[in-house]
Amino acid sequence: MALPPSDPDQLLRLADSHRAARDYLAAAAAYRQFVALRPENWSIIVQEGHCLKEAGRVAEALARYREAEVLAPKDADLQVQIGHALKILGRWRDAARAYARALSLQPGNEDARREAEATAEWMAGPEIEAADRAALGDDADILPAEEDEAAVRVVFDITDVLLYFNADRTPTGIQRVQIGIVTRALASPPSGMGVSLAIFDLRQRCWRPVDRAGFRRLCTLAASGSDPTDPEWVALRNAMRRRANAAPPLRFPRDALLVNLGNSWSMPDYFRALRIAQRESGLRYIPFVHDCVPLIVPEHCLMTLVQNYVRWFAPLGLHAHGILCNSENTRRDVQRLTEQLRPGLTPPAYVVRLDADPRALVPPGGDGGLAALRVLGEAEEFALFVATLESRKNHLMVFTAWLNLLRKHGPQAVPRLVCVGKLGWHADAAMSLLESSPELKRHVVLMPHVSDQELDALYDRCAFTVYNSHYEGWGLPITEALAHGKVVITPAHSALTEAGGDAALYFAPQSLPELTERLEQVILDPAFRAAQEAVVREKGRPRSWDAVKDEAMDAIAALAARPAQPAADRFTLEPGRYYSLRRQDSIELSLEPVLADMVREGPGWYPLDDWGVHCAAGLATLRLPLPEQEGGPAPLRLALEMQAPRMAMEVLLRIRLPDAAPLLFSVPLAAEEAATCLFDLPATAARVLEVEIDSGEGLPALQHGEARRLGLGLRGFMLCRLDDHMSRLAFLESRSFTSVNAE
Repeated sequence: MALPPSDPDQLLRLADSHRAARDYLAAAAAYRQFVALRPENWSIIVQEGHCLKEAGRVAEALARYREAEVLAPKDADLQVQIGHALKILGRWRDAARAYARALSLQPGNEDARREAEATAEWMAGPEIEAADRAALGDDADILPAEEDEAAVRVVFDITDVLLYFNADRTPTGIQRVQIGIVTRALASPPSGMGVSLAIFDLRQRCWRPVDRAGFRRLCTLAASGSDPTDPEWVALRNAMRRRANAAPPLRFPRDALLVNLGNSWSMPDYFRALRIAQRESGLRYIPFVHDCVPLIVPEHCLMTLVQNYVRWFAPLGLHAHGILCNSENTRRDVQRLTEQLRPGLTPPAYVVRLDADPRALVPPGGDGGLAALRVLGEAEEFALFVATLESRKNHLMVFTAWLNLLRKHGPQAVPRLVCVGKLGWHADAAMSLLESSPELKRHVVLMPHVSDQELDALYDRCAFTVYNSHYEGWGLPITEALAHGKVVITPAHSALTEAGGDAALYFAPQSLPELTERLEQVILDPAFRAAQEAVVREKGRPRSWDAVKDEAMDAIAALAARPAQPAADRFTLEPGRYYSLRRQDSIELSLEPVLADMVREGPGWYPLDDWGVHCAAGLATLRLPLPEQEGGPAPLRLALEMQAPRMAMEVLLRIRLPDAAPLLFSVPLAAEEAATCLFDLPATAARVLEVEIDSGEGLPALQHGEARRLGLGLRGFMLCRLDDHMSRLAFLESRSFTSVNAE
């Protein structure tokens, strides 16, 4: 029964109840009736807009938000909602402006800040474009790979560096390696090789070309200063981001090599985008594995880092054409862990040692190193420890050794310890010791923000260096110290013995007495230190970055000679096994979630979620590789666990068999309905089964900060022979009952 128009309270209660029941159109209608009686109540107009947006009527929702904006022009949260609606509608620049306005109205609004920062590169206009041209100059150098006539085309993926520069300016170890190799490869590419740069677009899941000249200038600025708010730095960095985002997607030349010298384990759907490029162009992927720390000492890493690393490492053997490693120790770790997943899965691996002279990366001139030295006395002797302040670097042990030395020998005999590095995770114990001990605190200097020029000056002036760690893939600060002729004290484990060679001073891992003894030798015995410095000068000579670049490019050239093998052709599914399509947050390596993820073919998918995965509106394809069937081909059964979005839809499925006509199925689903559908298929000798899913126009929505048009959701699948009754029964039992195992 319709409510009388004069009863706003009942209208509001009715609207709220409809909304709680997720009947969003009914809720929007009731809110609309309420607003007709209370037109000044702009917050209810916003509620109506929310319901319209949830129902997929985003343009109508935006119109309601605009009506509310007239009544509340200075409400930051409303501007955020306007930005969300504009983002869903694909009006990227307008969305960015709305988020920027929200932040200006309420600088402390966390949602506004996050969205404004994430969409800053979408802003455009004559003033911004003019500023970008001024920052980038007239020597823009984007070399599209398809125009490069070189025999071997190498595209360096520098996403990791540019993402790092969004928040920081002073590079850490992995960024230094990329800068050292890439800038020299750009300046002097090997004969027959064309070198270009690309960034992975996390929104569109494609690669875009990057201005090579701008990147070289950005690296020079990163080395010459540490202020991330410097106008010259900010202007160039932002101009490069905007130019890359405005560039068309990169079309890789046939059989090109995508070389990623940094980190891609935090990028959702990186491998799925890679598989698309591999199918289109034969692209070959070569990552650089710097270490396997999250798998070997996970207790010293953030849980999210371990989970992300597991999701990246587990599929590596199926996707990588070859691997570069920084040490023999890392190569052994990669092989051991990959072979645990499946024997023979390890791709060809080449070692590129990182024993390069860091001084070549430091721009000459200026007084960039003086700022750090002003903290210290003009003739003061000090020791240097360069590492992120986190539990893996075990500052606690070094601080404890320093405190013992101070109490045993007195502050006059013990030099101050200068710690260069930002505060990381799990450093509470070390910081607690430092804060609770006044004598130690007076003798330890923390320098979290140091430019390359300042670091170079600190290495030159220090008496010796310490580098402690629970595990390392290489140990770049050891190389840096030896290049400056300085004694290094470090534990004898992992790749640290490769980095230090015969030039470093070692102590037994985690042995506080041995560390203390080594420190006493270097601090209290000048003759011993002088003799060790002579050893460093003789045996610790680093190579040039050009030599490291040449070794890397030689390895890439060797891998380029190998034929491509697409990842999708390297695996088959196990009949009768249930494959979940939800995002796996495990810290244990497993190939099963990798195989489940790899069946998603083409661009018609969104990233895996914690419940399953959404198809995009329109077409999405499952590519199910079949093993050879014992006893010959037999009829098959496919089980798909489906989940409709918040709208009713009729899903069309087209199952393609190479040796038969396509099979067509229509599945009607109510809003948010979950259904397990069984499809019986004829016998086939085909090695691949393709399931094409047509979700129609889908539901417009904003998920995880991304504008999406949601199609069918899938939770998992199972494929078996029709006569495999045990697999069919096991699947039904797993869907219907909870198994309880004895302890």
